[in-house]
Amino acid sequence: MYSASAEYNTKMAANTRRILGKVQVDYTGPFIDQSITVDTNEEAIISYDEQIADAITGTYGKIASLDGSWVLDGTWVTAPLESTRGQMGWWGSQLSGTGGAFATPYPTATITFFPRPINNLLVIGDTARVEYPVDFTINLYTDTDKLELAYSEVVTANDSVIWTKALTQAETGIEVMELIITKWSHEGRQAKVIELYTSIQETYEGDEIFSIGLLEEREVSQGTLPVGNISSNEIDLKLYNRDRRFDAGNVDSNLYQLLKANRRIKAWLGTELDSEAVEWVPLGTFWSGDWNIPEQDIFAAVSGRDRLEQLRRSTYASSIVEVNKSLYYLADSILQDAGLSIDEYEIDASLDLIIIPYAYFNRQSHREALRKIAESCLGQVYCDREGKIRLTIPELSTEGFSYPELSVNDDLYLMQDTEVEGFTFSLNDNTEVVLNIEQANTKDNYYTKDNPIKWSQIANHIEVNTLPLSVGQSEVVYTTSEPEPIGASETRTLTIFYSKQPCINASATITGPATIDSITYYSWGASVTVSSVVETTFGFSVTADPLIVIGQQTIIRENEQSITDNGLIQFKFPDNPLIQTRSQAIDIAERLVNYYSNPRRDVSLNWRGNPTWELGDTVAVIDDNEVNAYGIVRQSLEWDGTLKATLEGRRV
Repeated sequence: MYSASAEYNTKMAANTRRILGKVQVDYTGPFIDQSITVDTNEEAIISYDEQIADAITGTYGKIASLDGSWVLDGTWVTAPLESTRGQMGWWGSQLSGTGGAFATPYPTATITFFPRPINNLLVIGDTARVEYPVDFTINLYTDTDKLELAYSEVVTANDSVIWTKALTQAETGIEVMELIITKWSHEGRQAKVIELYTSIQETYEGDEIFSIGLLEEREVSQGTLPVGNISSNEIDLKLYNRDRRFDAGNVDSNLYQLLKANRRIKAWLGTELDSEAVEWVPLGTFWSGDWNIPEQDIFAAVSGRDRLEQLRRSTYASSIVEVNKSLYYLADSILQDAGLSIDEYEIDASLDLIIIPYAYFNRQSHREALRKIAESCLGQVYCDREGKIRLTIPELSTEGFSYPELSVNDDLYLMQDTEVEGFTFSLNDNTEVVLNIEQANTKDNYYTKDNPIKWSQIANHIEVNTLPLSVGQSEVVYTTSEPEPIGASETRTLTIFYSKQPCINASATITGPATIDSITYYSWGASVTVSSVVETTFGFSVTADPLIVIGQQTIIRENEQSITDNGLIQFKFPDNPLIQTRSQAIDIAERLVNYYSNPRRDVSLNWRGNPTWELGDTVAVIDDNEVNAYGIVRQSLEWDGTLKATLEGRRV
C-alpha cells in the first residue's frame, strides 16, 4: 500500500469524493536527447560530469574527500567507482581560497545540445555536504563555438544549495549552456555541481486533462501457469488541446517539434485535504509512444509504458560465462549494463542465496535476460509507482488465509498468537473481538465481483529439467566462411557468433596480412577489431571450450489427491539455462505443485478504486458469506474527474 495520510484514505472511501489528476511531461531530457554532451575544464580523480545533465537532483550521500571535512562519524560514504553506483555529479580539482574564492581559470562546465528553448535556469550544488556556488555566471549561446551570446545571468551572494530562476521570456535556439564558478560556499573545497541542465517540462492539472488510464500488472495470462512474469505497466492520457499547442504544425507553440517518442511522463491522483492542501499519490513513470492529435477534436492523446519497455529495446551483449555467481549478482549486472543506477531498481535479497555453477546469457534484450532470471526462481519483474524496477519472489502459499488464534486473559487484554499482515484484532466496549482490516473491499465499495476458477492455471504433475554444464573438449567454434575484404589503412569491427554456446577459454587466429587490434570475448561470440596497412583479404577463426549439458535430469512432483479429483494435468517447465542443480529444480517443482495443483477461487472486482492500493498488496474482500484475502496481481484505474477501477487478485 502506497504510504498516504489517514485523511487521504478516508476521503477516498467517502461516499462523496473529489479526486484530482495531475500529469507531468518532460519534452526534453538526457534520456531522450542523445545530443547532450558535457565538458569541464577541470575535474577530480573521480568525477561524473555527465551527471549534471541527467535530471537527478540529489547526491547519493555525503562523499568523503581529503579536503579536511571528512570526519569518522559514520555519516560519510566513499565516492562511487562507477557512475551507475551513485549520484556524485561534477567535482572540480581546484580548492577554493580565502572566503571561498577560486583563482583563474575558474571551474567551468559546458553543456552542448541541439537547438532548444530555455525557460528556466538551474544550478544545484552538493545536497548532502550542503555546499554550493556563491558567485557564478550562466551564459547561453546560440552556436557551439560560443560566439553568439544570447543571454547571461550573473549571480552573487547566493546562499542556497538549489538555485533556480524562471526567465521572463524563453531564450530560443540555444545550443550551449555554460556555468563559470568564481566563489564557493566553503574555503578549501572543490566545486561540486549535481545538476545544471533543465528540461522542457510542463505540468497539467484540472480541466487541462480529459482522462488518465492506468494498467499495472505482475502476471500476464498466457493460457498456462504464470512463471517468469515480466510486464510493462501502461498509461493512456488525453490532454486538452484548447490552444492547439500540441498541433504538429504550430510553429508558435513552445512544444513545436517536441511531440516525439520517449517523452517521460509522470502522473498522480490526489484529493484536497481539510487544510486545503492537495495530497498526491503517484501512478508511475512512463515513456511516451505514439501521439494522436486529431485536428477536428480538442484533445491530444498519448500512451506510455514504463522502464521495462525500454529494456525490451536494448541489447544485453556483454555476457561472459560467470562461475558460481548468484542470481542477485546476475540481475544487478544486467541492470547496470542497461545503464540504470542503483536507486532505480531493487532486487530481492533472497536471490543472493541461489548460486548458478555456470551462468551465461546469449545475446538478447535486457528484458529477456531479466525474464530468464525471474523464471529460474519463480520471481516477478515489474515497475513500482516510483518508477523503480523490482525483481521479487512472491510467496506461493497453500495454507490460505486464517484468522489468528485469539484469547482474552483475566485483565481482558486481547492476546494474539499469530499475526497476519494488514489484519489486526481488538476489543470493543462490550468485550467483543473486532476484526480490523487495513485494506478491504465490502459490497458498498464494489459494483461486481467474480471468483473465477482458471483451469488453465492448474497443474498436478510438474516436470522440471536440470541443465548441468561441463567443460567440453577444445574445438573450432567459428571460422570465416569466405575471405573478408579490408582496404588499405582501414579498420573493421566484426561481431561473430560461436557455433556452440556458451564457450570459455576462447582464442582467435587471423590469416593474411591483416592484424587483430583488439578482441572482446563473450559467452556467445566475440567483437573483433581488425586493421590492415594494405588492401587485402583475411581469414579468421576462434578456438574455444564449449560448455555442454551432461547429466540432465527431469524432476517430477505430483499431487495424487488432485489427480484423483481433477484428472492428470501436466505442466512441463520451460528449459532454462540457469536451472542447473537438482536442488533448484526440486524447489521449483515442489512450489508449483503445492500451489497450483488444486482449483483456487481468485477474485475479479469492478470497484470505486483507491490509488494507494498497489501490486502485491494483500487485501480483503468481504461479502455476505465470507472474508477472503487476496494478493493484487493486476489492476486498472480510469480517471476522468471520477475514478473507477478493476482489480484481479490471487487467493492467499
